Amino acid sequence: MAFAFLFSTACAIIGFVLAILGLFAGNTPGFMEDYSIIMLNTSALGRNYVPALNQPATRDLSHVVVLADEEANVTATAAPLPHAVVEVKTTTNTDSTDKESNNNDEPKYKILDDESADNADKNNVKAKEESAKKLMPRKLTLSAAEGVLAGLPADSAADDMAEVLGISEFYSLHVMNVCEGTYAPNATAADAWRNVSSCTIQLNAQQLNISELIDNELNANFVDGGSLARIGASSSLQNALGRIPTIGLVLAVFYIVACCAAGLCLLLTGASIVTRATHGRETVLANLGAASGAALALLIAGLVSAVAAKSTVDSINRLGEDTIGMQAVHGGKFEALTWAAFGMMVVVALFWLHELHSDAKKAAAAAAAKKKAAPAAAKK
Repeated sequence: MAFAFLFSTACAIIGFVLAILGLFAGNTPGFMEDYSIIMLNTSALGRNYVPALNQPATRDLSHVVVLADEEANVTATAAPLPHAVVEVKTTTNTDSTDKESNNNDEPKYKILDDESADNADKNNVKAKEESAKKLMPRKLTLSAAEGVLAGLPADSAADDMAEVLGISEFYSLHVMNVCEGTYAPNATAADAWRNVSSCTIQLNAQQLNISELIDNELNANFVDGGSLARIGASSSLQNALGRIPTIGLVLAVFYIVACCAAGLCLLLTGASIVTRATHGRETVLANLGAASGAALALLIAGLVSAVAAKSTVDSINRLGEDTIGMQAVHGGKFEALTWAAFGMMVVVALFWLHELHSDAKKAAAAAAAKKKAAPAAAKK
């Protein structure tokens, strides 16, 4: 019996710790980021504006500069030659004959040595930096951004599209909040990991709405405003995205209940060492109720993660992956953690249920013995 009590106590501790971890996963940037409920991959958002994804191209978005004109103009800066610079000089002798003039009009080329080339490179870089400081940053129009997206090369489109739109490359839903950031080293790397840049306020129902967060970022990034609807998201896709905050709120409620019940169960388990002898039935019922409450709350949370969240992920992928490039990923690690915590609390509840049954059998046996002894005492 002592071993069973110690085992149930260990399960109560593990279940409580797992529930706390699930509740506070993603609480701060980078903390258990992989344990998200739903993750939206938006690195390819706007792929409907990239008609040549499978065509080779050489355009590099890292060299795109947006000028502060009345119109949104995009120019690409070329990379300098690595070892030498070709300097072109043109001279004209107006006092010479036509033949000599024609000879002088021909360009003369001078190859600078490596030291001169380095100095020229430094001067060019300095001049560009000073010019860039004079240019006031301005926003693109959504139409101009669509034009940039249309010219992206296939090999780097996934790494550049989110940058053009001014949004994050992923948005992850956790129990308490939503986090966003970029993939490192890049979105197309096989071993890419999530580099979280910011997280929303905890338990803010409005900020659990990922589609609204993306709409706000798009709207702030473009002069004429922007939204998922404007880049091609259907109403069905927006309805699927609208289920995300509801899932987050439901999981937050039941996870908080589970953590409170599991913590209470742990305290009652410790107290039962003292109260079990004097208030046996009350102690068993209190522990059974706390363990059962935690297990029930975790059961509902697990079902929400396995059914509702999975269904939402499937709907988003079906409606958004091949249209606007939005992909959703179900949080398998979070679901596994939830079911593990549920299993621990079920073990604790079963132990106290066994204790209740044992106490009932002992009480019934004592009552039967007392009833049997009563007639014998009466005859005497």
